[in-house]
Amino acid sequence: MASVLAPAWGVKEEVDPSKAEEIREYVKSIAGSNFTLSSGETVTVLKGDVKEKKGTAILIFRYQIVK
Repeated sequence: MASVLAPAWGVKEEVDPSKAEEIREYVKSIAGSNFTLSSGETVTVLKGDVKEKKGTAILIFRYQIVK
């Protein structure tokens, strides 16, 4: 039986630049953690970071639905 991996999804969301470091530390600390969404699906946070450029901060993270 072949193993089928669920696709990974990515999210980009603008965040408050003054909170960028705090958010960066938090999202990196939850990498590998599972969360249950309001839809009932469980996801695993794969990785995340906050990218800063020209006075803006963008939270970028990848997650995968657990099957």
